[in-house]
Amino acid sequence: MQWRKVTLKLYPNAAQAARLDAWTRLHCELYNAALEERIDAWRKAGKSISYFEQQNVLPQVKADRPELNALGSHALQQTLRRLDLAFQSFFRRVKAGQTPGFPRFKAAQRFSGFAYPDPAGWKLMQHGGRGATLRLGSGDTALSIRARGLHRFGAEAKPNDITLTRRNGHWFVSVTLRVPDAACARQRADDQRRGVDFGINDWATFDDGRTIDNPRWLREELPRLAALQRQRARKKKGSLRFKRIGRRIARLHDRIGNLRRDFVHKETTKMVRQCAVLATEQLAPKTMSRSAKGTVEAPGRRVRQKAGLNREILSAAFGMAHPMLAYKAEEAGTRLHLSDTRQLKPSQRCSACGALVPKTLAERMHVCPHCGHVMPRDQNSASVVLIDAHNTHNTPGTGVAARPKPLPRQRGKSRSMTRETPATTPCV
Repeated sequence: MQWRKVTLKLYPNAAQAARLDAWTRLHCELYNAALEERIDAWRKAGKSISYFEQQNVLPQVKADRPELNALGSHALQQTLRRLDLAFQSFFRRVKAGQTPGFPRFKAAQRFSGFAYPDPAGWKLMQHGGRGATLRLGSGDTALSIRARGLHRFGAEAKPNDITLTRRNGHWFVSVTLRVPDAACARQRADDQRRGVDFGINDWATFDDGRTIDNPRWLREELPRLAALQRQRARKKKGSLRFKRIGRRIARLHDRIGNLRRDFVHKETTKMVRQCAVLATEQLAPKTMSRSAKGTVEAPGRRVRQKAGLNREILSAAFGMAHPMLAYKAEEAGTRLHLSDTRQLKPSQRCSACGALVPKTLAERMHVCPHCGHVMPRDQNSASVVLIDAHNTHNTPGTGVAARPKPLPRQRGKSRSMTRETPATTPCV
């Protein structure tokens, strides 16, 4: 049994939207009251209140506040559990020496939504195609809301829990599905063995020279985004027009994110459907997009240029592509090989002789002074990780397209530390 998430868009009418907003405000009120109780107990008595203590008080709270009964006991418990998880994260960061970030009170307008942690209190009915109905609550207070969305798992997938979120004036429901292994499997169309290098000029470059263009979603919308931000800067902060333009900016960011997510989903699906072995390098977008500002004692150089590069790195969504490849490769029976970048150095290593050839970021061609091998830099990196995938596993592979056999391991070269997806049986 596998767990998968699918998100549907809700289409409530005016009365239903008002009811959802009212329920969200009640959940926010409960969250803030529980947070205040924890803070006061520690300040006045030095006592820590646990989630179970607050959960046991819920029956009395509902007796005093009858309007909470329509929300459901399990949904209220999940809101208290959400606060408890925030405190757990706070203490974990304190112990790790990180910036702790104490849990804060939430404004009702910024409270994202609420959740039902199990199949009680709601029901999702699919009507064929992309139509569905979400029923919340029971009796006279129940809501039946139209929804739109579709998943590929069929009728065998059983809903387990839901999370309702409000974003830019629209409502969405994220459903966790319990899916049999057979329904999760993806049909593979080919058994290629490919190395791929993710980049900015080209979003992906394969070892055979094929590339995938980078759509640059954010760069295309930057002029429009800058114009809206200038308009908002001329408005009085907190005014109706200020908030109206702020919503337009939020919708534009949401559109960019949707385009990015859709593109990455489609391209990673194509990769795992075509490849029996897919090799790439481990990437750390958080480290790659670190600011060059530096400190007062040691100020950084070329800060504005690095800021632009950071924006392009984050817009390319490398951190989104790898997790998608991981679970889709497992579903398709594809072996996903992630080479250790620090140890292997794919962009600096020659795919023909294995020698290290230092290059600056501006050098886009790989020219090896040892063997004379010339190849585009990104294609060379893709070939290196594919060789590493073959050398670190005794499985049949094509190696580099220009060589009849994979490059043998050189003496004294350390073995690359890799992370592999779990072995699965290929789909037929």
